[in-house]
Amino acid sequence: MDFEVFDLTLFLMKVLLLFLLLSLLFISQINTIIDIDLWWNLKAGEYIIENLEVPRVDIFSYTLGNTPWIDHEWLSQVIFYFIFSSLGWLGLNLLKALLIALSFLILFFFAYSRDKKILFPFFFLLFSILAFGYRSVLRPEIFSYLLLCIFLYILEKGKGIAILPFLQILWVNLHGYFILGPIVVFLYAIGEFFLGDRLRARKTGLVLIFLILGCFVNPYFYRGAFYPIRILLDVFGGQKLLMQNIHELKMPIAASFYRYMFFWFFAILTSFSFIFNLRKVKLSHILIFALTFIASYKAVRNIPVFIFPAMFFASINLNAAPLTKRLSVKKNYVVFVLLACGFIYFFISNKYYVFMNQYNLRRTESRFSRFFMPSGACDFLEKNNIKGRMFNTLDFGPYIGYRFYPEKRIFIDTRTDLYKDDFYRSYARAQNYPGEWEKIHAEYGFNIAVIRHVFSGTERILKYLYRHRDWRLVYYDENSCIFLNNVQENAEAIDRFEIDLTGKEIKDPDLALGMGILFEKLEKLRLAEQVYLKLLQEDPTFLEAGNNLASIYINTGRTVEGIELLKRFLEYYPKSAELYANMGTAYLHLGRKQEGFAFLKRALEIEPYYRKASYFFGIIYLEGGEIDKAMKQFIKYSTLDPYDAEAHRIMGDIYAQKGLLKQAETEYNEANALDGI
Repeated sequence: MDFEVFDLTLFLMKVLLLFLLLSLLFISQINTIIDIDLWWNLKAGEYIIENLEVPRVDIFSYTLGNTPWIDHEWLSQVIFYFIFSSLGWLGLNLLKALLIALSFLILFFFAYSRDKKILFPFFFLLFSILAFGYRSVLRPEIFSYLLLCIFLYILEKGKGIAILPFLQILWVNLHGYFILGPIVVFLYAIGEFFLGDRLRARKTGLVLIFLILGCFVNPYFYRGAFYPIRILLDVFGGQKLLMQNIHELKMPIAASFYRYMFFWFFAILTSFSFIFNLRKVKLSHILIFALTFIASYKAVRNIPVFIFPAMFFASINLNAAPLTKRLSVKKNYVVFVLLACGFIYFFISNKYYVFMNQYNLRRTESRFSRFFMPSGACDFLEKNNIKGRMFNTLDFGPYIGYRFYPEKRIFIDTRTDLYKDDFYRSYARAQNYPGEWEKIHAEYGFNIAVIRHVFSGTERILKYLYRHRDWRLVYYDENSCIFLNNVQENAEAIDRFEIDLTGKEIKDPDLALGMGILFEKLEKLRLAEQVYLKLLQEDPTFLEAGNNLASIYINTGRTVEGIELLKRFLEYYPKSAELYANMGTAYLHLGRKQEGFAFLKRALEIEPYYRKASYFFGIIYLEGGEIDKAMKQFIKYSTLDPYDAEAHRIMGDIYAQKGLLKQAETEYNEANALDGI
C-alpha cells in the first residue's frame, strides 16, 4: 500500500513538474518585442501573399536601385504576416514561445528517456533558459532552432533519418541557418565512421547527399543554396563594414562578462561534462559542441545554436558518467518543483530583465518596444501629407518601410547582406562629418530626415541639422525627430510646425527619458535637466535619469552636486559602469586624480570597452607625462568612437610630440573634417 501511494505521489510530482517547466518555457519567451527586422519581414510576407511571388530584387529602398535580393526567409515571413494579421503581437509571441518550448522539450525528454534520470536534463534546461534569455528574439531563426533540435533527436536516435531531406527543403525556405542541417549530419557521419559503424556511416552519408540537393529547392536555386556560405565568409572574414557595427554580429567577449554571464557559466559547465564522461563521449558530440561554441564565440546571434546541443550533450554526458550516473533524485522532486516555481517568479516578476540590465527595453509582456518604433514620426508625415524622399537612420528603416511601402522608399535598413561597404561608410560618415552629409544630400536629393535620438550615434547629426539654416526641426518625441529641408515643397509644413526650443518650458508630454536625451544632444541642457529632475521625482531610482542629470551637473560646474547624486545611485546600482565612469570624471574635475583613476578603473573592470573611461584614462596619462600609455588609450578610444574631433586633436598632439608629423597631420585633418572646417 505504501509503495502504491509513493508511486502515485511521484507520478503527480512529475506531472506537476512538467506543467511548471512548460509554463516556465512559455513565460520566459513572452516578452517585449525588440526585433526591428520584424517590420520588413511582415511587409515582405504581405507582399508575397498579395503578389504570389517571392521578391527577386530589393523593393524597399530608393538607394539600392533594384539590387538583386535573396529573401531566404520568405516562408517564415508569410507565416509571420498571416499570424500577425489575425492575432497581432500576442499571436507572434505565442508562436515564438511554442517553437522554442518544443525545441527545448524535444531534447530534454530524449535526454531523460535514455537513462530515466531527470536531474541533469532538468538542471541544464534551467540554466539554458537563463543563458537563452538575451537572444529570446522574434525572428525567422526560431524555426531553425526547432529544426536543429529535430535533426539532433533523429540523428541521435538513429531512426527516421530518411525524413531529414524533406525537413531540409522546408528549412532552406524558412531561414539561413539551414546550412546547419548538412553540417550536423556530416559530423554525425564522421563520428559513426570513426566509431567503426561503417554501415550506419554510409547510410548517414547517403542522406547527406540528398540533404545537399534539398538546399537547392528554393526560389533562387543555387544562389539561395550558397547564400549562408557567402554570409559566413562576411562574418568570419570580418570584411563587411555594416556587419561589424551590428550588435548581434559582434563577439560576446567584446561586452562585459556580466552582460553574458549566464552564457559563459553555461559554456563552462557544459564543457566540464565532457571531462566527466571522457571515455564514453561520442566524437560527433565533441565536434558539434566545439563548432557551435566557436560560432557563438564569434557572434552573439549564434548563442542559441550552441545552447541547444550543449544542453543535450551535457545531460547525456553526466547521466552516463561513472561519477554521476548513480545519483538518485526520487526524493528530490519537491526541490525541483520549488526551483521551477522560483524560475517562473524570476521571469514573471521581471527580476530576470532587471538583473540582466534589459528592463528598459524588455519585460514580461506582449507588445513592440516603443524605443524602436518611430510611429509618432510616421503618423506626423502621413497626417500632414509631407511628400518627398527621406533620409532615415538604419534602425528605423524597417518600420518606415512597413508603414510607407510602396508610396515611400527608405534610405537604409538592417538587411546587412544588401548594402555595400562604400554605401554604409557614406551613411555612417554623413551622420558625423558635415561635408559627407552635404555630399549624400546632393547625391540622393532627400528633403526629409527622420533621425533616431534615444540611443547613441546620432549626436553630431542632430546638432548639425538643428543649427543649420537649411534644415528645420518640425517634430520630436521620445525616440525620434523630423527635420525638413528648407525648400519650396516644405515651406508650408515648416511655417506650420517649425519648433524653436529657445524659451521652452517642460510640460507633461515632455516627461520621458528620450526627451531629456534629445535636449542634451541639442545642447539644451536647461530643458534636459528639468526633464530628469521631474522623472526622478516620480521614480527616485531611475538609473538613466540620475546618471544623465549627474553628467549635466559635472559639465556645468556643479561637480559636488553630481558626486552626491552618483553616490546615491551607486547604492542602488553597484555594478553600473556608467556611474563609476561619471564619478571618476567628477573627481578629475576636482583635481583628485587618484580617486578619479580608481573609479575609472572600476568602470573598465565592469565594462572593458566603455568609451568614456578610456578617454579619461588617456587624459590622466597625458597630464602625467606618460605619452605612450596615453597614446594606447586614445587609440583604443578612437576605435570605439572614431568621430570625436577633440580626441583626434589630442592624438595629433601626441604624434607631434613623438615626431610623427605625418600621422599628426592626418589626425588634425580628421578633427577639422568632423568640425566642418
